[in-house]
Amino acid sequence: MIRVVFVEPETPGNVGSLARAMANFGLDELVLVNPCELRDDGEARALAVHAWPIVANAKRMSFEEAISGFDNVIGATARTASDTNTTRAYMTPRELADVSRDFRGDLCLVFGRESRGLTSEELRKCDLVVHIPCSPDYPTLNITHAAVVIFYELFAEKSNPHRLGSPKQKQETIQIFEKLAYSLELRNPENAVKQFRNVISRAFISGSEARGISGVLSRALRDIK
Repeated sequence: MIRVVFVEPETPGNVGSLARAMANFGLDELVLVNPCELRDDGEARALAVHAWPIVANAKRMSFEEAISGFDNVIGATARTASDTNTTRAYMTPRELADVSRDFRGDLCLVFGRESRGLTSEELRKCDLVVHIPCSPDYPTLNITHAAVVIFYELFAEKSNPHRLGSPKQKQETIQIFEKLAYSLELRNPENAVKQFRNVISRAFISGSEARGISGVLSRALRDIK
């Protein structure tokens, strides 16, 4: 389950647009922290369109209540780390999608105020920080645009069984092959490992393919032992 938290939204339109983006990617749990006024006949409803029930059913909580009980709290920020403030050290949405494979439990995505985002104190209460690199001439995305990028990466990771394997998956496959090559007492196992690494590095293999290859290699290694 993914909860989306919007901290102190300043414009009803962005709440409605965020709800519509959530609906596009199958998300429906929205929590608002100290929101602006949201009228049933106003801008929020007009921009939410068919996703208005997400807004109408949104819970109102404090920041601490909104993130409480979640195994993985991810804060979104447009401003990144500096030498004096490492709180904003970040990963990209794609990197977040990659590591989400290893997440256990529910995920809480936190977005901040349109004008100034999340505070450093709020980000310190998050487990990870996600940032979308943009042009230095105009580095800040509208919250809905940022949310769509993040939602897309997470949705693609979850819904696409043929997504390309991560560098970690490829490396694990190579390591299993290396153990197998040395177990076979080849004349030149180092060269065999190098050739296999070159093939895997160039290959556009999916995560499921990487797991399948690793499974076969692991079985062969067990049988030899």
